[in-house]
Amino acid sequence: MIRVGCEQGRAAKLVKRLLSRFAYWVNDTFPGVKSLVPKSLHRFILLRVVGVNVEGYDEMLRVNPERVYLQNEAFPWVAKTYRKVLFVGTASYTYHYEKFFSDDPDRYHTIDRAALNRVWGSKNHIIASIGDIDRHRPAEFFDCIMLTGVLGYADPANNEYGPRGDELPPLLAAVHKTIKPGGLLFVGWHLNDMPQSLHQLGLLGSLFKPTDRTPWGFRKDFPNQPYAFEFYERI
Repeated sequence: MIRVGCEQGRAAKLVKRLLSRFAYWVNDTFPGVKSLVPKSLHRFILLRVVGVNVEGYDEMLRVNPERVYLQNEAFPWVAKTYRKVLFVGTASYTYHYEKFFSDDPDRYHTIDRAALNRVWGSKNHIIASIGDIDRHRPAEFFDCIMLTGVLGYADPANNEYGPRGDELPPLLAAVHKTIKPGGLLFVGWHLNDMPQSLHQLGLLGSLFKPTDRTPWGFRKDFPNQPYAFEFYERI
């Protein structure tokens, strides 16, 4: 009985893997097809039929306290405190953050440079790098920009890298243009990817300053976890 169950489990995983590959093949071969499918249906197919991230997010919540913090503390507070918000980076485990802006979906914007991730974005999604945000939104447009898990990000296996080094000053300049004076830059990053914060690296300059006008003070750390958040006010 156990052997049969294991074989069925492996078969189910194989089917999901094949469906996932087929979905990406369709997307790459016929890029215009998904524009004809409503986003809600597209998500349903990916989540319930293809099986994207069925167990992944639950596992994230178990092992990554920063995800619990974002979901249960940060987003509810940001949505109540700031009128117009930009969240950087979309994936199958971020789409549900839009529920915190259900009162007015136009308040919530998302951005991701990968066109494939548009399905997980908000009604007001931008396909671009965050370093180009000033090309897509007017000056002083946002009250808050949430830049989490992007800076210093490294995934060598997939040849994916987030902004680092010389890319950071122009990125901050672009972000500065689109945040209102006094607005919040909410930054989260993995300490293994970037040991020092933007503040510690001396990159804030005359653009931003640390602020403790949050429920967590200037910085939020997690015991025994290599992740941190810092909060900056736009000057």
